[in-house]
Amino acid sequence: MAEWSTSEVFKLSRQAAALHDLGRAAEAQRLLDELIARHGHEGAFQIGEAYAWFGQLDKAFEWLDWAYVQRDGGLTGLKHSPMLRGLRSDPRYAALLRKMNLPPD
Repeated sequence: MAEWSTSEVFKLSRQAAALHDLGRAAEAQRLLDELIARHGHEGAFQIGEAYAWFGQLDKAFEWLDWAYVQRDGGLTGLKHSPMLRGLRSDPRYAALLRKMNLPPD
């Protein structure tokens, strides 16, 4: 992930998550909205991660499905991203793994 450390997509998604954890939900959503506006075409995976972290699972899966359609390279971290831990018990997560021909967790 070293190459992502300077990426605006990565920074905005992680900053949004941090603000969410600090209870600053409006600021977190503003950053996520900025991420979508500026990088929705290439940051679908990170947007999905942020929505998962916020607990907005429907939105998270919408963006992860879009990441799949786009063949987003971030999907290589699907099974290992701590930001997606809230999705792992959802049947849509197992369906996404199957669609990607990945073994279940």
